[in-house]
Amino acid sequence: MRMLNLDQLSAFMTAAEKGSFSAAARHLGKSQGAISISINNLELDLGMTLFDRSGKYPVMTEQGIRLFDQAKVLLRQAERIQNYAKQANMAVEDSLTIVIEELIPVELIETTLEKVAQRYPLTVINLLRASGAEFEQLVSEGTALFGVCLVTDAVPRNMDFASIGNIEWSFICSPDFPLADLESVSIDDMLNERQIACKAMLEHPFWSSQGKISQEIWCAQYQHDLLHMVEQGIGWATVPSLLLEHKIESGTLKEFNPVFQTNSTAFLVDLMWRANERLGPVAQFLRSSLQQEFSLK
Repeated sequence: MRMLNLDQLSAFMTAAEKGSFSAAARHLGKSQGAISISINNLELDLGMTLFDRSGKYPVMTEQGIRLFDQAKVLLRQAERIQNYAKQANMAVEDSLTIVIEELIPVELIETTLEKVAQRYPLTVINLLRASGAEFEQLVSEGTALFGVCLVTDAVPRNMDFASIGNIEWSFICSPDFPLADLESVSIDDMLNERQIACKAMLEHPFWSSQGKISQEIWCAQYQHDLLHMVEQGIGWATVPSLLLEHKIESGTLKEFNPVFQTNSTAFLVDLMWRANERLGPVAQFLRSSLQQEFSLK
C-alpha cells in the first residue's frame, strides 16, 4: 500500500461532510472530476470502498465511517506539524511565562490570552502567581518574561513598563452581615466588624497601610478563599470588582459604599519586563494587545 496522500484524505473528508462530490469541489476550489479522482485513488490505495455511489448522492460505507474519524485526527495532526514548522521558521516562541501579582484577577488579561491562543496555538503559555520580592525576582531573573502588577511608587531597576488597565475595588459583605442593612457605613462601623484580607494585600506597599481598617483582621491566602469567607458572613472585605459580577447578581454578596469613599477606588496595572529584553512575535503581540485593550476602555 502506498503512503497516504493528505490531499486525497481531505477530499474524502470534505465530501463526507458536505454530502456530495460537487459540494466538496466548490468548498475546496477544485473541479468535481478532481475530487472524484482523488477519492477513487484513495479507495484503490486502501483497498476498500468508502462511498456507496448507487443513489443520487454518495453515502459513506461502514468502512468509510470508520476511516472518517481516523482521517480527522490524522489531518489535525498534519495541520499542527505544518503550523509548528511555520512558527519555527518565524522564530515564534515555544513557550512564554507570565507572572501575575496575586491581587490581580486573571480576568483582566483573559481576552488577550484568548487572542494569543487563536493566533499562536502551539505556543504554551505558563501563568504564575507571586507577590512582593518573589514577583520582582521572577521577572528580573528571566523566569517570567512578563509581570502583571499594580503600579507602585517603587520602580524596580532595569525594568520597562506599559500601562495595561485599571482595577476597580469594591467593599463587600454577605446580605446577612450587620453592615448590609446600614444606609450609610462609617469608618467606625467597619472598625467594629471583622475584616477579611488576603495575604498579598497585607504585604502590598499601599494596602498594608491603607487597606487595614478593622480592629480584627482575618487573613486568607487567596482572594477566592476570601470571597468564600465573606459569603459565609465571617467578615467584610475589599476586593477587585472583576471578581464580583456573578456573585452580586446571584445575591451571595452585597456591595456597600463607605461614607468616606467619595471617589472610585481604582488602581493602574502595569505590564513589566526586563529592559533591553528581546521580545519574540508572541510576546510583542501579547504586549500590543494588552495596550490596545487598555486604550479602548
